[in-house]
Amino acid sequence: MRYVIALGGNALDGGNIAPAAKMIARLHKAGHEVAVTHGNGPQVGELATIESKSLAVLTAQTEAEIGLMIENSIPGAMESTATVITRSIVDPMDRAFRNPSKPIGKVLSTKEADSLRKKGTSVANTLNGPRRVVPSPIPARVLEASFIAALLKSGYIVICGGGGGVPVSVQGGALRYQDAVIDKDRASAVIAKELKADRLVILTTVDGAYVNYGRKSQRKVKRISSVELGVMLDEGEFEEGSMAPKVEACIDFVDSTGKPAVIGSLAKPEDAIRMSNVTVVTV
Repeated sequence: MRYVIALGGNALDGGNIAPAAKMIARLHKAGHEVAVTHGNGPQVGELATIESKSLAVLTAQTEAEIGLMIENSIPGAMESTATVITRSIVDPMDRAFRNPSKPIGKVLSTKEADSLRKKGTSVANTLNGPRRVVPSPIPARVLEASFIAALLKSGYIVICGGGGGVPVSVQGGALRYQDAVIDKDRASAVIAKELKADRLVILTTVDGAYVNYGRKSQRKVKRISSVELGVMLDEGEFEEGSMAPKVEACIDFVDSTGKPAVIGSLAKPEDAIRMSNVTVVTV
């Protein structure tokens, strides 16, 4: 089987990668092809506070840094891993550039949030507290897809699509950076579709998608069709910039391929592979 496994940036920031790394090694040893994508929200946000570079360049930096960390975490795979700096094509007229929504960096204090707002920086209140938000355009395709596929066929575990990939657009016959951060789940769905993956697995800090998350009435969505999940998404059941993109990615992949998608916990990745005690999206 060919898997695309997405590791959450916020989850990675806690250093809890060992269970997923061992699971990836077992899948690879069993003969499966594995492409690993990852987020970079906390990491790129921290860099953005100390380096005056575009978010596109900072994404490339974190793709390399986190890719190396993931490579070194996968046991017994030192010579069979490859990190690919990935570029994602976006539309420069995407409305996301006018409506920043993607949280990056740490959770801010009230004082820090007010200070950034006064400087004209967009800040939004998330479930965990205020965070800086930046444009997050929809990725149309990934330029390195065929290269990634070739590496998978050659027996490599491929780390790719880090932070959603470096956002670029075609203007005047050339590629130009865009100052934005692509959601890694949306990019993971694009990569999974282009690779003709058999399964998209999204691993994060929780063990599935929840309705009324954070309340006493919260309820995990278990096995559900993409159509039913889409209705829930349209009704605003999932937080923008957090669970909503994961749900959108699953729906996109399932509707395009007819193959299942899974949302599970980074701490219990085997559950996601077995499709047990997680959210499973099917046709």
